Amino acid sequence: MGLPFLGVGLSYRWDLNPHLARGNPGVDWLEVTPEQFLPLTPDSERRLDLLAKRYPLVGHSLELSVGSDGADAPGYREGLRRITQRTKSVWHGDHLCFTRVGDLPLRALTPVPLTDEAVATCVRNVRAAQADLGVPFVVENIAYLFHTPLNTLDEADFLRRVVEGADCGLLLDLHNVYCNAANHGFDPYAFLDRLPLDRVVQIHLAGGVTMEGLRLDSHSAPSPDEVWRMLEYVAPRCPVRGVNFEMDSDFPPFARLVEELARARAILQRCGASAA
Repeated sequence: MGLPFLGVGLSYRWDLNPHLARGNPGVDWLEVTPEQFLPLTPDSERRLDLLAKRYPLVGHSLELSVGSDGADAPGYREGLRRITQRTKSVWHGDHLCFTRVGDLPLRALTPVPLTDEAVATCVRNVRAAQADLGVPFVVENIAYLFHTPLNTLDEADFLRRVVEGADCGLLLDLHNVYCNAANHGFDPYAFLDRLPLDRVVQIHLAGGVTMEGLRLDSHSAPSPDEVWRMLEYVAPRCPVRGVNFEMDSDFPPFARLVEELARARAILQRCGASAA
């Protein structure tokens, strides 16, 4: 895709704004969730403009529902387009899932059935989203708690067929891989080996909790050691353009987040990832 190397960054959250609004030397770029700024108002436009002056920005939406043919909420895609253009987003991502059925919003990242028909739906919708937004597009592997009996493909094959068919990038969420491997009993490294790693544009780091025997992608803790080991493993094997850490709650002191980024930066440097 010929995308620039962004380095290591954070997912923007309002709780972090005091540390980010003036720029921070430990943060190279920001991932912005458009839903946090929609509908656009003079105040949300001002906040976006300020962030765009300080950092390269990448969009990461929640409601494109690329796994279904559900209708967008009124004005949603136009709002995404305006934000993408306003912030000069380097690329844009969303999740390989569905979040709407017809006009009904589900308010959850729901796994799609892993079938030939779903591959075709996702390919069609990703291509349309990429054309509508006018920037390169990446799809993210999600954490899931159940398998649908409709599945005829496995997840790695499904991911490969979607990104190759849509000619898009992969946003590889390593904590989601960790959660799925723990919950469904598979080898995460064998899974990584079967992914289209040549399509990896972005990597997510995150942490979560274990409750009642299930690993949850709650974005409420630092990354566990196994996620760091997976980053060490996969970074030399893919043309990653940016790594970012996602956190939604239970934020540690900001200096602790910067330490996480420094650790990721060192891994990228050791494996030779750079602007070259």
